[in-house]
Amino acid sequence: MEIQTYNTAKEELLKATLPIETKTYKPVSHLKLIDLTLNGIDKAGFILDSENYTSAKDGNVANGRFTIRNVADSEMQLQIGWQNSYDKSLSLKFAIGTKILICENGCVSGDYGAFKKKHVGEVQTFTPQAIVEYIKRAGEGFRRIQKEREVMKSIEIDKRITAELIGRMFVEEQFIKSTQLNIIMNELKNPTHDYKAPNSLWELYNYTTFAMKQIHPSLWIDNHIDAHSFFVEYSGLQLSKSKDIELTSFNQLDMFDEEHISSLMYGVDNNQ
Repeated sequence: MEIQTYNTAKEELLKATLPIETKTYKPVSHLKLIDLTLNGIDKAGFILDSENYTSAKDGNVANGRFTIRNVADSEMQLQIGWQNSYDKSLSLKFAIGTKILICENGCVSGDYGAFKKKHVGEVQTFTPQAIVEYIKRAGEGFRRIQKEREVMKSIEIDKRITAELIGRMFVEEQFIKSTQLNIIMNELKNPTHDYKAPNSLWELYNYTTFAMKQIHPSLWIDNHIDAHSFFVEYSGLQLSKSKDIELTSFNQLDMFDEEHISSLMYGVDNNQ
């Protein structure tokens, strides 16, 4: 069965009709988010490599993903992503992640610097400053994900552990469904790509994110954050007794609220 794709050209995404603003609902246009993101990337000194969009519901739900050329290593690049909606179904979210070069899989970390904002109140004036500050700090998030990758590569898993982890993702955590489960099983039998870390946690991580490439845009950020947190938590548990690798504790999803963002912009950085 052919897998549905949500990939959308920028021109098509911008055809979606922006809803009318009310006293309790303040929409932010996809175009404004694109412009703000590109401006933030430029101000941070990053070089844009690619921009990609997915959408559903005639553009009323959308994701933007922006890959950075000069924050990268031989395996992955920094990727900055956002989620937006015109139908009040989703809050505005930003998250830091990476794109795996060999397969273009997505990796999204919710532990470092993810934030969300409901489409109410002062979201329209809050958004520009928050996005610039957020993108400036993205390089730190990339370095952290690099360390997490190397830890996952160091953990070997056998068939039994693999089965247990897949079962937990499907039954307990539920960030993969039957479609993704079938893709993961096919990757285990006949891998599409070589991740240069056979029988490792990193390899299973990539089979999982490969299976999640075409999930619904409304789920893309949250499910990828859940997947990343799941694997990072497992790797931390396995290496908790190691003296050679030090890991910090990882939260499921560390969202910045408006007050926290304001403190970053006005209370911490006195050079603004």
